[in-house]
Amino acid sequence: METFNLSGFDIWIVIKVLTLLVLAMYIVFAFVITRQVKVMTSTLTLGIEGVAKLLALLHLLFAIFVFVSALIVL
Repeated sequence: METFNLSGFDIWIVIKVLTLLVLAMYIVFAFVITRQVKVMTSTLTLGIEGVAKLLALLHLLFAIFVFVSALIVL
């Protein structure tokens, strides 16, 4: 049976890069949510537009914060 020599290859680098890639995609998702809330609040009048916009913005800022934190830690 043949064995593979993986000397010099660090799997943790791949995991770190994939983690940062997933977090970057999550920032895009949070941005899309923010845009959808903006469109929704311009279309419908429900009385809670300010709260919805605030929550969407806080979600986007938190996603960016998590990405930057992961970038520093990893």
